[in-house]
Amino acid sequence: MIDNRRLPARLDGLTPIQIKYLQDTKHRFQIVTSGRRSRKSLIGKRKVLQHAIENPNHSYFYAAPTYPQAKGIFWEGLLRDTYYIRKSVNKSELTVILKNGTKIQVFGLQKADRLEGQPWNGGHITEAGTCVTKDIWMENLRPVFSDTKGFCILDGVPEGRNYYFDLALRCWPGGMGEPIANEGAIGFNPENPEWIHYNWFSSDVLDASELEAAKRDMSEKLFKQEYEGAFIDYAGLAYYNFSDDNVKPNKYNPNYPVTIGMDFNVDPMTAVLLHIGYNNQGDKVVYQFGEIYLPNSNTFQMVDEIKDILKLDTPTKIRAVEINPDATGSHSSSNATRSDISILRQAGFKVNARKTNPRQKDRINAVNNMFKSASGKVRYFVDPSCKKTIEDFHKVESLPDGKLDKSAEKAGLVHISDALGYSIYYNFPLLGKDKKIQQ
Repeated sequence: MIDNRRLPARLDGLTPIQIKYLQDTKHRFQIVTSGRRSRKSLIGKRKVLQHAIENPNHSYFYAAPTYPQAKGIFWEGLLRDTYYIRKSVNKSELTVILKNGTKIQVFGLQKADRLEGQPWNGGHITEAGTCVTKDIWMENLRPVFSDTKGFCILDGVPEGRNYYFDLALRCWPGGMGEPIANEGAIGFNPENPEWIHYNWFSSDVLDASELEAAKRDMSEKLFKQEYEGAFIDYAGLAYYNFSDDNVKPNKYNPNYPVTIGMDFNVDPMTAVLLHIGYNNQGDKVVYQFGEIYLPNSNTFQMVDEIKDILKLDTPTKIRAVEINPDATGSHSSSNATRSDISILRQAGFKVNARKTNPRQKDRINAVNNMFKSASGKVRYFVDPSCKKTIEDFHKVESLPDGKLDKSAEKAGLVHISDALGYSIYYNFPLLGKDKKIQQ
């Protein structure tokens, strides 16, 4: 008796564009930039598996940006999908050999050169927007398909206008088309006949309540990127959602808990002073009532400044203050012999930090979401006296891929908005991502 739990997942309720994508065997290189939870990776897995079943003694791969990601996304599903048709499994190499002699292997692209040295008949790369650079594509990936005339599926939500955007753009003569709800978009350029671009909205699959919940937690730009698969050009102001709506008087109240975001750059060393509470609608809100900007300073001086501003004259008052710092403070950076985080803890503060800093783009997106979400929620307010913070919001710029233009550091910018970003991302992480807290 066949155990249904050992069979590939059923692909029920596919939309017309998803069916076209599933059945497309004509185009060797297929870019799929549909929104999150829209079944693009599930369909891509099935396309590779179907090729593997139908072609004996061939070689195929699944890949993601890192080995842990690749294993988490592909491995268990591959074991389930091939349960009745495989001959052997190599868990250390994440490889399955089918009864027809075909090999399927799972890779992390942080070591993309592992794919070299053997021909591949096809592959599926997920989260391609974060890992497929021009160098990786031209040097590691494209050549492995040359001998076999193999295919490659690249899917993933866009990450600004990087090389993934360039690959999708080659499918569109005269500029990239706009997807339409329930119809999507298909890009095909006769001058690049091997390439095709598919895109459809998450709304074609997810229910309206889930999308409304996402809009409450995301800025409009981020929502379009994550749930509509749009290539957003982030060039211009990094904190594009900041407006006069975010500026209102917020004074320090010693009866309320204080949270501090901190950046450990030496010149300047910066911190933002926050109350985090709830508004009348029940939304969790950040109120910035103060800032600290210390040129040519160190963590010991920052500790003294915080104690002086907040009048922390007892150990109990100090312990009530929570600091969300730059994770690099666990190393000896602004002080020669003791780490920044260690100094803060020995001073008596409660320090909650991530083991590693969030990606710069994720941190900026988290801040913009607090300024104004896609549903119109404003959840960050700054006192007009915080002039350095406000100046950052008005002047710091980003590059087309969403990363900060660090040239602004020469003018003393970037660091105080970074300090805010560490605290906001710690308390309001994007998409439910793990905080990775330092204990």
